[in-house]
Order: sequence, then C-alpha cells, then structure tokens
Amino acid sequence: MRVSVVIPCHNSLRYLPETVDSVLAQTVAAGDADGLEVVLVDDGGTDDLAGWVADRGDRRIRLIRQDNAGVSAARNRGVAEATGELIAFIDSDDTWEPTFLAETVGRFEAEPDLGLAYSWYDVIDAEGRRNGRVIVSDWEGDVWEQFLTRNPVACSGAVVPKKVFESVGGFSVNRDRFPIDVEDWELWIRIAADHRVAVVTEPLVHHRRHDSNSTSNVESLDAAYRNMLEVVFDGVDAARLELRPMATARAEILLGWHSLIDRRDGPRALAYRRSAARHHPPVARSMEYWRLGAAAWALSTFGEGVFTLARSMNRVVRRVLVAVPIGRLLRREGSFTP
Repeated sequence: MRVSVVIPCHNSLRYLPETVDSVLAQTVAAGDADGLEVVLVDDGGTDDLAGWVADRGDRRIRLIRQDNAGVSAARNRGVAEATGELIAFIDSDDTWEPTFLAETVGRFEAEPDLGLAYSWYDVIDAEGRRNGRVIVSDWEGDVWEQFLTRNPVACSGAVVPKKVFESVGGFSVNRDRFPIDVEDWELWIRIAADHRVAVVTEPLVHHRRHDSNSTSNVESLDAAYRNMLEVVFDGVDAARLELRPMATARAEILLGWHSLIDRRDGPRALAYRRSAARHHPPVARSMEYWRLGAAAWALSTFGEGVFTLARSMNRVVRRVLVAVPIGRLLRREGSFTP
C-alpha cells in the first residue's frame, strides 16, 4: 500500500530534520520512492522550509504552503493533497522507530477494513532522552466505548485509510473557539464509531516534550472536552447515549489533573473531582479518582515546593525503571494523568 506521511510545520526546522530522517528510514519503504511520500504543510511559517526541502533533494518529500490556519487545518490540507491509500501522521518534532510503518501498515494488509491502526508511544525531552513514561493500550477491535474514557493514540502514532479519513470529515478546525483543542481524540472516537481499530503493542513513537510545545489552557480544554462530547454523542442510539455521564466524568477527572499540574490549583482539581462523581458515581471507585484527591491534598498540605519535588522524583524513578523488566509491568496502567 502506498503511504503518505503528513507533517504539519510552523517554524519547525529545529527538530524537523530528525523527524524526516526517521520517516525516510522506515524499513517498509526505505529507498522506495513509489511506496512512500512525505507531505510537509508549511502553515504560514517564516523559516526557510522551502530552501531546506530543496537542499534535501529527495523526490519523496513534497512541500505545500498555506496561510497560517492551525495544525488541524494543516493536517486536513496535507491529506487532501496526499496520494497514498494510507495516511500516517507525525508532528514535526516527534520521531518513529524504523519499524513503525512496517508494523502498522501490516495490520491493514492483514485486515483491510480497519479504520485506524496505532502504536504505543513514549515521551522524550528536547535532547531526545526518554523520561520513562510509556503510554500503552491493548484496546483494539470495537473500541468506541473505551475511547470515550481516554485517548491512547498519539497523533504521531496513527495511520488511517484516506477514504476513512474523508468519510468521517477529518480533523475539526476549532482554533478560533478553543486555542487548545482535543481534535485528534475526537477524530479517533468518530472513526471508532463505525470502524475496527488495531494496536501495535510496542512503543514505536517518541513524543517530544520541550519549551516550544503548546501550553495547557484549562479553560480552553474544558470547552473543548465538552464540545467533543457534544459531537461524538450527536445522533447516537439510546444504548450509546447512556454512556455520556461516564464519558463526562472521565473528562472531568482529566481536567482535574490539568488544573493540578498546569495551574497548581488544588481547589479547582477537587471541584472537577466532585463534579465527576456527581455525573457518574462509579468513577469514585477508580484508582485515578483517589490519586487525584491524594495529589490535591498533598499540594494543599505541603505546598508547591514539595509537590514539585515529588513529581521530579517520580520522573527520575520512571527513567530508571524504563530500562529494567519490572518497568514493563509498572507502566501498563493506562493512567489518566496528563
């Protein structure tokens, strides 16, 4: 199958060369100009991306330029211009392991009617060092209900047939309404509503966290989560509609974590926690509900200094554990924590 890799760009040359190198090094298509294309969408950047592409001199790389319209619009434009049967997304600062496309494309070859294939991913810092956090999931098949509870799919780890992407309408473009959106999560849920999903249970994607990443905005996320729920529950049957209180509660637990981690706002985190329990009382039996409460209590009791120190120590422990076998067990928790 021909694969088009869509990369939205906006002044991205700091990390983009490493990203593109990881794409062109894929074992499924290394050296195969007919089986792989890389579609760079310059979303109104001011760097010399065109000059960099020209210097590369690789006919597998195509450049499209548009006025700045945001990452969702850039991805949609890239898909519209793509020629591949399958669309793979990767952000301009993330990287793939060499077998990412071989593993994900292989799932479509085995099951052509799939709507989405994804892999696990880990988190790296600006220099490419792993912090020990690995996002894992065993959700595949009919996963609409599971996808309502959390998003296990990194946009840089998703492969979608172009015909499926077009049939569900692509990424929602909400930049003017929500500066920080959850358009990727919403898209995976819309795909899962009518299509089967497959997962590759290896961390083949490296998601980079650095100072230039989009910052969190709790107010924007609150509005975006509630809009997402409106969209994905619009017109569903009665059985699926019954899941809305649960989905709302799970979103509010996430908002509680964002309030705590991004704002150091313990009272707001606890308010989201209480609201989650009102919407869906069984959430109060979940580990994440009690973890959020304990973390908010620790912040209120011991202050931000101790809270920040505890988070730093947690990152150090994760970095150590990721290298040893026991880390494989400890990281399979599927946490809600941002």
